[in-house]
Amino acid sequence: MRRPLRTAWRCEFTADGLLVRAEHAATPPQALIWMRVSVRTLLSAFDAEDRDRTFRWLDHGQWEAVIRLRAGEPYAYTVRAGGRVVGWSTHPVSVLPVATGATVARRWTVRCRT
Repeated sequence: MRRPLRTAWRCEFTADGLLVRAEHAATPPQALIWMRVSVRTLLSAFDAEDRDRTFRWLDHGQWEAVIRLRAGEPYAYTVRAGGRVVGWSTHPVSVLPVATGATVARRWTVRCRT
């Protein structure tokens, strides 16, 4: 019997298009929390215009992100920081189940009749 694949969210932080860090979240709210914490960590390095925009996003602008993530759509937020383009993104991924030793042993046990 096949079970449906579980959905998780891959969270990525990039600088100038290069992957800097990647995490996985089990739910859309966890993905958004990761994104908010990571954005706040670098907030002081943002250019002035992007800093103001980010404060507005942190205050009440993530509703779009919540709606899109819960609908299974990707979401990204990009700013300029010290001449670099940095971005945070999250998108749904399918998670393959992990076979444990007991599962493998039970499934492939040789049955002998005596």
